[in-house]
Amino acid sequence: MKITINPEYKQFTEFVESVPTRFDKEGKVIYKIRNEIRVLNAGKESINVKRFRIPQFFNRIIYTFFRPSKAKRSFFNAIRLMNRGIETPEPIAYIITKRGGLINYSYYITKQSDFRHTMYEFGKGGIAGRENILKTFVLFTVKLHEAGIYHCDYSPGNILFDEINGEVKFSLVDLNRMKFGKISLEKGCESFARLWGQKPMFELIANIYAQTCKADIQYCMEKILSARSRFWKRFGNKHPVPFASDETAADTETLRLSVILFSHNQPDRLEKVLWGYEAQTDKRFEVIIANDASEDNTFKRIENLRSQISYSVKHVWLRDEGYHKYKILNKAIMAAAAPYLLFSNGDCIPRMDFVAEHLKFATVNSFLAGGSFKLPLNISNELTKEDILSGRCFNIKWLKSKGLKPSFKNSKLTSFGLKEKLANSLTRAKTSWNGDNSSAWYSDIIAFNEGMQYGKGDREFGKRLENNGIRGKQICYSAVCLHMEHSREHGNKESCKKTANPEF
Repeated sequence: MKITINPEYKQFTEFVESVPTRFDKEGKVIYKIRNEIRVLNAGKESINVKRFRIPQFFNRIIYTFFRPSKAKRSFFNAIRLMNRGIETPEPIAYIITKRGGLINYSYYITKQSDFRHTMYEFGKGGIAGRENILKTFVLFTVKLHEAGIYHCDYSPGNILFDEINGEVKFSLVDLNRMKFGKISLEKGCESFARLWGQKPMFELIANIYAQTCKADIQYCMEKILSARSRFWKRFGNKHPVPFASDETAADTETLRLSVILFSHNQPDRLEKVLWGYEAQTDKRFEVIIANDASEDNTFKRIENLRSQISYSVKHVWLRDEGYHKYKILNKAIMAAAAPYLLFSNGDCIPRMDFVAEHLKFATVNSFLAGGSFKLPLNISNELTKEDILSGRCFNIKWLKSKGLKPSFKNSKLTSFGLKEKLANSLTRAKTSWNGDNSSAWYSDIIAFNEGMQYGKGDREFGKRLENNGIRGKQICYSAVCLHMEHSREHGNKESCKKTANPEF
């Protein structure tokens, strides 16, 4: 094990030496996908420790003999930034561990940052009322480039900001990928490509950047917008784009879709689902909670959430008089205000592009069916608000770190672009209406058969749509939701047999 400590933090020597043995046992996890970040305590100090994953075999050779490790680069890049007047969490140390003579885990240790905001906020909330923050950010970026510093991963989570003594300040993290030297105007424009946000935000950035650099505004506008377009096109071939498109952002006042969520005595699960809709990239929807036989706790939970979410929530309900899913769904349909209806359950968390995908694939004379990805009970119980809002609960590596077992079905979470299209067309899953993830035009909807009990009402509904010429379309690899495991009090043989019209 090799340890390098910043001379200004020799007092943390004992703590630093203990990090490899303490890391898996102590501290608060604040990030865990490829690498892992924890906040540990060293006396009264909060210390940020980032552990880089073990590289693949070939890269272990490279990082052992030919190239500095990510932890070492982060440490010395931080010192270079601070020497040039750029804020970053103060570097304390880095550690390199080896196994079989090759690099194993490496650790980068800093003081914990007090900055409370990241640039993610501009992708989710737009720029209205925050133009001054954005202007200060561009000036910070110009200062960065004039100092000969180019952050190769200038993405929202790596740019922190806060108001300190009445002045907005910025700080950089995740420093292992940086270049130093003269930054051309074109390269400077391209650095903004990874930011989340809509076109007006990038137009404002281009104007301020051009004026500050005394460059042609049209040139900067063209370079910034084209670099943004190229980056997110490549990104979209492998992942869902995590913010609203320019088209939906410009049309947020137009209600396009009503989400109808069936819920029965699962307020904790329902709250997690509602956070999933808060994270949606397309905000042109309302949510109608079809609440069958729920306890008073569900009412209170919904009311407590109203002030924390940005979309409209309606609540229709029936008293606790047995299983009446299809009766309450019919009541919810009558309350819908949008021309397109999306049906799901109060235990199904939607991925951030869930609404956008249903609207994208909606066509005349068809309904959409997507199914769900079933989570194990332990992961379902442990999911937090931040896991959902950040979208990491849909990351297959994060889920595996929580104990998800390997399965072919996991490809639902990793299929994007061409792979997604092929999977939708080649899947052997039958396209049938299901309560977890289906949608259709309001004008095509027919009433659910209220006599149907658990297990058959959705299929019967879909058959009647097909009999009316409304054909099903498979989007199970495009519109993804997580079905949280739980007990099923209605899933018994007696209720499955009890139907008003078992032959359909």
